[in-house]
Amino acid sequence: MATVVARPLELDLLCQKLDADYSTRITGTGNTPESRRSNFLSRAIAAFVLHEDAGANLDESVAASIDGGQDHGIDSVFVSTDQTIWLVQSKFKESGTGEPELGEVSKFRDGVTDLLQGRWNRFNNALQSRQAAITNALNSGVCRVKVVLAYSGTAVSDDRRDIFADLERAFNGANPGFLRCHAYGLTTLHDLHLDGVSAQPIEAEVELKDFGHTQEPYRAFYGRMDAKRLADLWAAHEEHLVDRNIRRFKGTTTVNAGLTETIRQEAQHFFYFNNGVTFLCDSITEQHPRDPHRQTGTFRIRGLSIINGAQTVGAIAREPLAHYDAHPTIVMATFVCLENAPDGFGDRVTQSRNRQNAVELEDFAALDERQAMWQQTLQMAGITYLVKQGDDDPPLSPTCFSARELAPFLACTVTTNDWQDYVTAAKADKKKLFGREGLVSATDPLRHSYERLFADSLTARQMWRIAQVGRVVVEKVRARATAEGDPANLPAGALPAREILNHGAWLVLHVIFIRLQFQNGPMLALTQDEMTAISREVDLVSERLVSAVQGAQWNKQARSIFENKTDCRTVKGRLMAALAQQSQGGNQ
Repeated sequence: MATVVARPLELDLLCQKLDADYSTRITGTGNTPESRRSNFLSRAIAAFVLHEDAGANLDESVAASIDGGQDHGIDSVFVSTDQTIWLVQSKFKESGTGEPELGEVSKFRDGVTDLLQGRWNRFNNALQSRQAAITNALNSGVCRVKVVLAYSGTAVSDDRRDIFADLERAFNGANPGFLRCHAYGLTTLHDLHLDGVSAQPIEAEVELKDFGHTQEPYRAFYGRMDAKRLADLWAAHEEHLVDRNIRRFKGTTTVNAGLTETIRQEAQHFFYFNNGVTFLCDSITEQHPRDPHRQTGTFRIRGLSIINGAQTVGAIAREPLAHYDAHPTIVMATFVCLENAPDGFGDRVTQSRNRQNAVELEDFAALDERQAMWQQTLQMAGITYLVKQGDDDPPLSPTCFSARELAPFLACTVTTNDWQDYVTAAKADKKKLFGREGLVSATDPLRHSYERLFADSLTARQMWRIAQVGRVVVEKVRARATAEGDPANLPAGALPAREILNHGAWLVLHVIFIRLQFQNGPMLALTQDEMTAISREVDLVSERLVSAVQGAQWNKQARSIFENKTDCRTVKGRLMAALAQQSQGGNQ
C-alpha cells in the first residue's frame, strides 16, 4: 500500500484563517488559478504575521505590503508603535514542508541591507512612500529592526541561518540587539494562530490580611483572602482561572459536598477546615498605601492561575455573592511568583502541591503545554478534546474525545519490542499509560509511557484519526462477540469465541493499526472507503484470532491470556502467521 503523506492539519487551519481575514482584502496575482491562490496565501501570511505579532490591525497589515517589482525580496514593511521596523518575506508552501529557496533568502538579505543603508532608489514606489516613517523610526533612538522569514514549511537549514547571522553581525556591532532575524515556519505560524484565540493572562487586584512573604529564592506571598473575592474571580474568568491546574472543578463529589456544607452552615470555620488555595503568577506588586504591620495588603497580580484548590474555589463560586455578605468566609491563599524562577519550576510546584490530595496519574497530563496546543488545534477544526476532568464535560461523541479515551488507543499503535507492555495495559490497567518518571516505580516498564505515547511528533490529526479507528474497531469486535452463538459444540478445553473477542479486542486493534496504517491518513475524518476497509479487516482479524486461540490448549481463561504479556506475544505470533498465510494464498 502506497504511503500517503498527509498535509498538516495546522496548514489547513491556517489557510482557513487567512481566507477568513484576507480574502476580501488581498487579491492574488498570477496566470493560473493555482498561481493566484499561492500568491494570495503568500501575501496573506505576511499580513497575518504583522497582525498577530506586530500589533497591526487587519487593514494596516494588508497596507504594509510592498510585494511586486523592485521589492528587493521584502514583501511587507511595517513600523509599529514602539518604533520597531518589521521587514517580512513570506512564502507559501503547499505541502507544509520545505523551506524558501536559497536565492530568495539571499535577495531578502540584500534588500534589508539596502534599506538600512538608505538606498531608496533601488526600491519600488510602495517602499519609497514609507521613507519618512522608516527614517523617523531609525532616528528615534529606540528603534529595533525585526527581520522575519515567514513560510508555511519546516525548519530552515544552516545555509539560510548563516545568511541571517551575517546580517545580524553586520548591523549589531555598535548597537547590540538593534537587528534580529527570525524564521517563522509552520510551527511558529500555528503558535501565532493559537495565541490569537487564547485568552490573555489574567490580571487582578487582591487583598490579603495578616500577610507574610518570602523573597528568596523566589518571591511568594501568603495570607487570608475573602472567599467573596475568589467567587468574583471565578465569575469573571471561570475555567481560565485554573488553566495551570491539573483538574477542573469536579462538581458534586463527597469532598466538594463537604466544602459546600461548611460554607453554608459554618462559614466562620471554613478557614480552619480547608487547605486553602495556591496560585502561580508571572508578577506580583504590592500597591500603595502600604501597611508596615502587614495587617492588610493590596496586590496587583499578573498571569494569575490556580494550581491547587480548584475544588475549593469551585465550591465557593456555587454560592451567590450575597451569601458572603451575610456569612463572611476566609480562605488561606498563597501566591508563588515565577518572575525569576527557572523553567519548569511552576510545573514542579503544581505537581508537588497536588500530590497531597487524591489525584490520578492522568490528571498530570494537564501540566503538558503540548496538550493545550493539541486541544486548541482540534478546537479550530471543530473537534472537542478533553484534557482535564470537570463536572460539566460534554459527553464523548462523534466530535468529542478525551486524553483518557485516547491513551489506550495510542498504546495499540506501539510496534517496538515492548509493544506487549502497552497493549496489555490498554486492556487491564489504562492508568499506567500516563506513567512518568518520579510518579511511578523506577522499575515499572511503563514509567515513561506518557512521554512515549504523547510524543512531540504526535499531531492533532493523528490523535483524532487514532481515536476514530480505535472506537470503530473496538465497537465492531465487541458487537461481533455479542453475535457469537452458544458454544455448545466446542472441543474440550477450547475457549468460546465470544470470550476471546471480548478480551482480545485491544490486540485486534493493535494488529489493524499495523496492517492498515490509517492513523497516518491525509484527512481529518475517516472516509467511507476507510470505514469499509476497517470493517473487512475486523472480520478477517477477528476470525483468525479466534482460530489462533482455539488452536492451542491454554488451561486458563481468555481474560488471563490477553492480560499476560508472554501469552499475548504468543497469540500475536500465531495470528500474524495466519494472516500472512491468508495473504499469500490470496496472491496465488
